[in-house]
Order: sequence, then structure tokens, then C-alpha cells
Amino acid sequence: MSSTAKQDSQEDRMAQLINNWSELLKLPTIGPFHAFSQEIDPYLQGMLSINQTLLKLQVDLNEYWSHMKNAYSNALKETTDRAPRTFNTKEDFENYRKVVIEAFEDAFTTLFTSEEFPRVYNKVSNDQMELLQSIQQLVENSLQALNLPTRSEINELAKDIHSLKRDIRNLKKRSQGTYFESDKSSSIE
Repeated sequence: MSSTAKQDSQEDRMAQLINNWSELLKLPTIGPFHAFSQEIDPYLQGMLSINQTLLKLQVDLNEYWSHMKNAYSNALKETTDRAPRTFNTKEDFENYRKVVIEAFEDAFTTLFTSEEFPRVYNKVSNDQMELLQSIQQLVENSLQALNLPTRSEINELAKDIHSLKRDIRNLKKRSQGTYFESDKSSSIE
């Protein structure tokens, strides 16, 4: 079974699980479970998003590492083809060292300058960023449900504090400038 088919199968199972929970949550309830059930849907959606991103990341990482493995294998093959057959002198070891360096340099330079590798690396980086954002959103929702300040609220407060400090600094500069000007005018008289 291909990795894409596995991913689709896992996504289908996760979607089915979410749908089953959604149906369960539609049942009438009272008490604290009702309050909890009203807040669970965003968490389940967040977990679904994280799982989907992890699956995508796994597929893309497999592709990334297959490219790295192929470059490494090519370098090893080139090393064994070009390396000296015997190591009798110090010069033979030095030649072997040069062959290894050149083979790995050529193999990985070819990999890094190919059109395919940057595309794969970009997909892996995007998946990692998407995973981080999904986790941050889940944490933000959790903090909000617990009536704790969220990251966005703290960032907003930090911006406000920075703005207030800048305004106070500007007022101090203006008032000191006015003080020195009045001081100079009184000494001239």
C-alpha cells in the first residue's frame, strides 16, 4: 500500500472518529459534561488538524530522506569505484581521503542544486510550520477556556506597554527641552 493511500485511509478513519464524537455530543446532557461537550469540538478539530499535518510531514520526510539516502549511496558508490585498491603508503590514504571528500561533495552538491530537492525541503519546512501553528492554536484555545491570558493577548499587552513607554520617553524629552529653554531664557535676562 502506498504512503498516499495509507495517509488517505488514516485521514478517513480520523474523520469517522470525529463524526462519531460529533453525533455523541449532539445528545442532550446536563451538568458539567454539557459545558465540556460544548468546548470539545474545537479541540477535536485541532487534534484532527495536527494529525493530518503529522501524516503529511511523515510522507514528506520520507521523500526528503530518500533523496538524502540516494545522494549518500551515490557518494559511497563513487568512492568505492575511484578509491585505491591497496593502502600501502601514506599517499594511498591521502588519495582515498581526497576521493571521499570529492565524491561526497559532488553527490550532495548535485542533490542540493537539483530542482526536486528544494521543492521537497520546502514541503517539509511548510509542514513543520503548519504543525507548530496548529499546536499553538490548540494551546491558545486551551488557555482561553481556562480564563488564562493567551499568547495573542500577551502580545497585545506588550505592544501597548511598548507604546506607553515610547510616549513617556517622548514626553520626558519634550519636558526636559522646555525646562532647559526656560532655564536659558531666565539666565539671559
